[in-house]
This record gives sequence, structure tokens and C-alpha cells, in this order.
Amino acid sequence: MLNPIGLSMHELERIITRPSAAANQGIYLAHDLNSNHYFVLDRLNKSDRQQLFEFETFDQAYSFAKIKEQMKMEKEKQQKKASPAEIERFAVSRKAQQLLKDGTQTIDAMEKLVDQVSPVVDYGRVNSLLLTQASPERGFMTKQAWLHHDKNEDLKGVDFDQLKGVKVFVPNAKQPGQPVTFGIGKMYSADEIAAKYPNVKMPAQALVSQRSLMHQSSEPERLGAVVDALRKLRVPKPDWVWGRNQIHAVQTHMARHMAFAGAGLTDQSFHFSASERKAMANLQPDELQTMFVKSVSLASKINRTANRKLYQMKTQQKMQQPVKTKAKER
Repeated sequence: MLNPIGLSMHELERIITRPSAAANQGIYLAHDLNSNHYFVLDRLNKSDRQQLFEFETFDQAYSFAKIKEQMKMEKEKQQKKASPAEIERFAVSRKAQQLLKDGTQTIDAMEKLVDQVSPVVDYGRVNSLLLTQASPERGFMTKQAWLHHDKNEDLKGVDFDQLKGVKVFVPNAKQPGQPVTFGIGKMYSADEIAAKYPNVKMPAQALVSQRSLMHQSSEPERLGAVVDALRKLRVPKPDWVWGRNQIHAVQTHMARHMAFAGAGLTDQSFHFSASERKAMANLQPDELQTMFVKSVSLASKINRTANRKLYQMKTQQKMQQPVKTKAKER
């Protein structure tokens, strides 16, 4: 905001006589050769707009100008208030960070966190952490998604406002040509709906399978897609890299387990081996946190790649199906 030093008094007078405009706002410092004094003009604060401050030395004038500039910046910072939506996004983000921190304090805690995140890893790294708050509940969708899939209106009597749900990040309505932005919404599990409304337990569980192509596919199809994704992303088996990098091997073990669990290909609990625990024995919590973040990020990438494979496969199958035509009427 402080304009370049070296203005003459003539140039400063021209600025003073200009109409106030955004282009002319700033703090100006000029040197009067006749008196050898320095003058500061503040056009950031309305009350001082046409007032000149005179100083005998350059250091005094410059220090005053910087103080005025800092005061203006502090005032703007105080006046700028976060919107309720921004406050909520920040709070939910902090919650995810806290869940990550708490879940990686020890090796045992991280082992448990892998188990909790595994069934929901396909919701993305941050949302999967947030959804662990409702563990062991499964089958999460937003209210809009539940109602979209409920063609038979089996959930007509469900009052979602009476459910607790979990706050997560959801995409906002996308404007043409604009990037995707995220706000805060709630997801509700099939388990929570069934607990509150036992009569819709079966329809709710059936609707969950419509949530994604992965859930709609058969087990052989899901297995093939995940294996293809592992191959495409060059994700090794832990044993293959153990001799070169034990920590990388442990990360790969976690990622593979979460990817298979997220695809519904295993429901076994996750456990570190004695060798893996020994390799991590001297790691600090922040190092365990880094390991987990890398693992869950890789698992999410495996899941997305597998879903694309399933989409390509399903599309190809539809194209190969013979087109049925009605017999011509005679």
C-alpha cells in the first residue's frame, strides 16, 4: 500500500487534487527540497484524506507511513467477519484433523483407525475420517441421495431432521464453467435409519447398493476391477518391498486392506504383524499420521480407478448387447 518513495511536492499536490478513486488510494511520501522536510499523505483513511503529516527526517516519515499502513490492515482484518458457512467448514475440517491426530497417537490407535476407515474409504480421505464418528454404522448417503434412489417411496415416513447424521463435505451445485466447490451437509446411515424406523430396514439396506457402481457389481467384477487398479497404479504387495523399505511396505499393507474392504471384498479386521510393529516402534505420532494419510489417499485412488474400470466394463457390455426391435406389422 505504501507507494514508491521519491515523489516531489509537485507530484504530491497533483495527487491531492485528484478525485478520490480506488486507483489513487494509498500512502504517499514526498520530499520537499526547499525545506528539506518529508510529508506523508494518507489516502487510505477518510478522516486523513487531505491532511499532510510533516517530518524533519526520512526515517520519521517512513516509520509513520508504515504504522498507518499497518493500522489500516488490522482494521480491515477486524471488520472482515467469517460467514456462518465458512465457520462451519472450518469446524468440520478441524474435526477431521482431530480425528486423524487422535487415531495416530499410537500403533494400536492407528490399527483401530484403519479398521474404522476401511468400510467407508470410498467416500474420500476427509469424509471417511468424519464418518468414523458413527462407526460401526455403514451405508451412508445424504438425504437427497436417499430420496433420489427411493423410487418406491419406502422412506416416505422417514423424518431425516429427527436423525443425528454425520456432518461431511458435499459438492455444491456446480455452475457452468466454474470449478466444483464444497459445503457442509449431512450423511445418514442405513443403520441409523433402521434403528429409528425398523419397518424400513430392508428397503434402506437395499437402497445402499444403488449408491455406487461398485456396490451394484458382483463380487467377481469388483475383485477384477480392484486387481486391475492395483496393477495400473503399480501398487506392490508388502512382501515385495519389505526388504527395501519397511515403512513403505506397511503403508502398502494398510492401503491394500482399505481398498479391498471399501470394495466389499473383505470384512476381516486389520492387524499389524509383529514385524510391522517392530518397524514402527520408534516412530513419533506425526510420522504415524503421515503414514496413514499416504495409505488412505492411495486406497481412495485405488477405489476411484477401480470404479472407472467398472464403468468402462459396464459401458462396453451395453454396447455389445443386441438391440431389440419390434417386428414389423403386416
